[in-house]
Formats: sequence, C-alpha cells, structure tokens
Amino acid sequence: MHNNAATRRCAVSRRGFTLLEILVAIFILAVVTSMVMAAFGGIYEGAERITLGSDLHEMANASLNRMASDLQSIHVKVYPRYKRPDIDDEPDIYRVKSEERSTSGQRFGWLRFTSLAHLSFNQQAQEGIAEIVYYVQQTPENDFILRRADKRYPYPEKFQERDTDPILCEHVKHFDLVYFDAKGREHEAWDSESDDMEFGTPRAIGIKLEVGTEELSYAFQTRVALPTYRYKEVKR
Repeated sequence: MHNNAATRRCAVSRRGFTLLEILVAIFILAVVTSMVMAAFGGIYEGAERITLGSDLHEMANASLNRMASDLQSIHVKVYPRYKRPDIDDEPDIYRVKSEERSTSGQRFGWLRFTSLAHLSFNQQAQEGIAEIVYYVQQTPENDFILRRADKRYPYPEKFQERDTDPILCEHVKHFDLVYFDAKGREHEAWDSESDDMEFGTPRAIGIKLEVGTEELSYAFQTRVALPTYRYKEVKR
C-alpha cells in the first residue's frame, strides 16, 4: 500500500500543468502586465504634461520680460521738439503705431515703436534707436508664433514681415494689446500721429498673451508703464 501511494504521488508530480491552468496563468500575467503598463503610461503622460507646461511658462515669461524691457526703453519725441504733421508731411519716425491684424482668420495685436533696446546678434555691440515691431505669423504647421523685428535707423519706409525676424514666442493662441492714455482710459489701438490721440503717446501698455496646445493653455498678462510719453501740447 505504501509503495502504491508513493507511486501515485510521483505520477501526479510528473503530470505537470493542465491547459486550463496555463491559460489562467497567462490571463493573470496579462492583467498584471496591463496594469503595470497603464501605470507607467500615466506617469509618462503626467511627466510630459508637466514638462510642456514648464516650457510654456518659461517661454511666455521670457517673452513678457523682453517686451517690458523694450517698452521701458521706448524713445519718443516730445514737445517742443515734436511738430505736429501737416497733411503732406511724412509721419514721425519715432511714432507709436498699433492695430489689430488678421492672421488666418484670427485677430492679433500688432505694435510698432522705437526703442533704445536694440539687440545685436553679431560679435560687435551696436547701439542706437531701433524700430521694433511685434507681429504674429502662422507657421506651415498651423501654429502661431510671435516675432520681434528690430531695425536700426534708417528704418524701412514700409514694414515687411521676414522669416529672419527672431521668434519671441511659439504656440501663441492670443496676443492682445491695450493702451492707456494720460487719463487712464483704455484704447484697443493707437496712432501717435492721429488727432484722435491728440498726437500723443500712451502712458502705459497692457499685454495679454496666451500660449498652449489643444490639450492645455496658459494666459499671462502684464502692464508696462512707459517712462517717456508725449501728451497734449500745452499752449504757452
């Protein structure tokens, strides 16, 4: 009897796993593997989202800081040096001119002014009063970028967008500018050569910038007080 029982135990041990047991083991392994992969996928997506958000924040902040530096170095011709233009006169080369422009059906801010914050990209330091223009352009990938044109005198008679103008910010969703006069009133556009603006320049400029993708976006805004401005001429 003892030998028969031992023989049966050996036979069972040599029998191995049944097909059902193997299928159950494979199913359990698949479930565990899918859970692990889902966890790693969530971690990867979260890390990627955090990285993208950090990059967008850094880029937008750098853009706002650059624009603030440009505007805080604005160059404006003031009275009595400034002379109001007659009908046939050329516009003041140090004018402040802004408007909203349409790019692929979307409206973005556009601003032209002169500033002492000229940036030189060669090895020689170059100083002077530069014509600076901010404008938004569409890329072949249907993204929008904010460019900063910077030209020293003599300025071109008509501004032209160039692919060589440095990119100030990518993934732009909104770029809006608001102008504040001497009384604190808001204006959506400005022309310092216009009688509507009393041939003056803004006291401050508000900048609204939204950057992002389809998945996430961030909105930023700041207000820059201009150290130099021209207001209504005082009769003496």
